[in-house]
Amino acid sequence: MNARLTIVSTWFGPDTAGGAEVAARRLAQAIHALGYPVDVWSTTARDLFAPREAHYPLGESIDESVPIRRFAPSPALEDSAAPLAIARHPNIVRALKEIHPPRRELRVLSTLVHSDTLFEALISEAAHRRYLFVPYPLPMSVWGVMLVPQQSYVLPCMHDEPYAYHQMSRWQIQHAQKLLANSAAEREFLLRQFELPPERVVLSRLGIDLTINGDGAAFRREYAITTPMLFFAGRRDVTKNVPLLILYVQEYILRRGRLVTLVLSGRDALELTSYQRVFVRDVGFLSEQNKANAFAAADVFIHAGTQESFAFVLMEAWLQHRPALVNRDCAVTAGAVADANGGLDFADFASFAAALDILLEHPDVASAYGRAGNAYVNEHCRWPDVARRVIDAVCND
Repeated sequence: MNARLTIVSTWFGPDTAGGAEVAARRLAQAIHALGYPVDVWSTTARDLFAPREAHYPLGESIDESVPIRRFAPSPALEDSAAPLAIARHPNIVRALKEIHPPRRELRVLSTLVHSDTLFEALISEAAHRRYLFVPYPLPMSVWGVMLVPQQSYVLPCMHDEPYAYHQMSRWQIQHAQKLLANSAAEREFLLRQFELPPERVVLSRLGIDLTINGDGAAFRREYAITTPMLFFAGRRDVTKNVPLLILYVQEYILRRGRLVTLVLSGRDALELTSYQRVFVRDVGFLSEQNKANAFAAADVFIHAGTQESFAFVLMEAWLQHRPALVNRDCAVTAGAVADANGGLDFADFASFAAALDILLEHPDVASAYGRAGNAYVNEHCRWPDVARRVIDAVCND
């Protein structure tokens, strides 16, 4: 235990939304629970939905026994500029000369949240810390790895997306000491995309709270749901293919002549037509217990997105013994469903409708998928096991 483990995340806290940010918080708590010295550096902002507004207190505080140091976000940069506090640092100058990044990549970074005071702390305290940056494409991680590559590790939360093809991302991923993959599919993508030796990418996985029990009947009473229920929790936008999911469910109802209720949970706004409001129920942002209740109430958990590195919600659905229906084009969710035998996948509307017929009309089959998914979660998603793998990869290498 020569170096302290410091998790660096732009946004972090109990009110913070976002899969990578939730992963960072739960990982910090799990590492602390094992007695290993860990702390978190973040900003005072809440999350992507309020990126620069102060929400958490500046300075040092405690979150679920984990020490946190919060830094103020810096003003937005001019087009294509490096952060002022580090623009002339030798490591930054050297890396940019090596990369020759396209102007568009610097322009994207300049629009995102960074903190000059956090960058300065990374430099001044590097001698006795190892930094775990979460996730990969944000300025805190990109510039952070450039500043202190010898002390840098990354939990990328990466999938096949435009950021993964940026030259700045390539430099970051190739110069971090190790990468921690949330799933086998993510690890395979990292190895292939960045031509890395296998020992550089550790399959650490992520965990979930295995103790929470959902009350499906209570959820159905609260929201007066009497039809077969489909459920998804997460961003309700094109990144999760939610518009496509709504259209598929609408078409399914019209073709089958049977009403089902699609329940969607999330913090962001959801725009629906008057007809869609007949079968779509927007329940907004749910507490962890109410979300578990929703999973338990669902006949089928549906995930239409293709860009995932882990998919917490899939594991949370399986914890409540729910069968899953996922997009075949998502290597992570489709791979997990195949490994667990926890549901079905779809490639188009025809396969979506056929799979939904099976899951709704054959409850014994659906229950078997749910039980298999539950067994998978209990085997692979224990936070103490995840925390030990992270400690071994980052601090004991």
